[in-house]
Amino acid sequence: FVNNVLTKIAKANGIEVAPKEPTLPIWKAFAKNQFLVFVSSVFLLLASGYFFYGWVMQIGVDQDYAPIQPIHYSHRIHAGSNGINCQYCHSAARVSKNGGIPSLNVCMNCHKNIAEVADTTATPEYTKAFYDGEIQKLYDAVGWDKANQKYTGKTKPVKWVRIHNLPDFAYFNHSQHVTVAGIECQKCHGPVQEYEIQKQFAPLTMGWCIKCHRETDVKMEGNAYYTKIHDELSKKYGVDKLTAAQMGGLECGKCHY
Repeated sequence: FVNNVLTKIAKANGIEVAPKEPTLPIWKAFAKNQFLVFVSSVFLLLASGYFFYGWVMQIGVDQDYAPIQPIHYSHRIHAGSNGINCQYCHSAARVSKNGGIPSLNVCMNCHKNIAEVADTTATPEYTKAFYDGEIQKLYDAVGWDKANQKYTGKTKPVKWVRIHNLPDFAYFNHSQHVTVAGIECQKCHGPVQEYEIQKQFAPLTMGWCIKCHRETDVKMEGNAYYTKIHDELSKKYGVDKLTAAQMGGLECGKCHY
């Protein structure tokens, strides 16, 4: 714009103006500027490293993993519609490190007498005939003759597909969280009462666990095991309630030893 204005003024005053030199395309001009090339290269390398690191950090994180099981089990019907407590089936979670896969005998506690589902529990995707067929798979697995109401002795193992799988170097105890800490199953496993197919709700990463330890207060009601150390540390930190982190929940040896 400035050049055009000056050219017009020069011509108006009879001044000869030298012809314009041809301009370089912007990519050629950029390539000739070594400083811009250097800065751009550094930026691209850092950006590539950032996105590569983010991608690598997702390896082994199976959040939302929802495999198809050999026998379809609807948490929506059992834990939701029927209101069955999680720990009725996963009773090991109260007393052991592992949550445990319930044996088929636990299923048969109810399904000896329940050979079909109610019409109200069916959906367009999962029909009554589908659910009844899955119950028949259970009978075939345990060797149950529903017509004669007795076991035949002919069983078939069920190869369940594991959903939650922590690495071997990470220690996690269900009983410490469920019984001692009083944490609800949904805290880690999500709203299972709404799931038709169970999935991994949380990322189960180290950062996710640490965040929970920093935000969760230690349950003291009826928990005499922690009374003494809680009283001492609460005075030290000047708080009424301690988080799991303040009770030592961030020590490496708690989960890795």
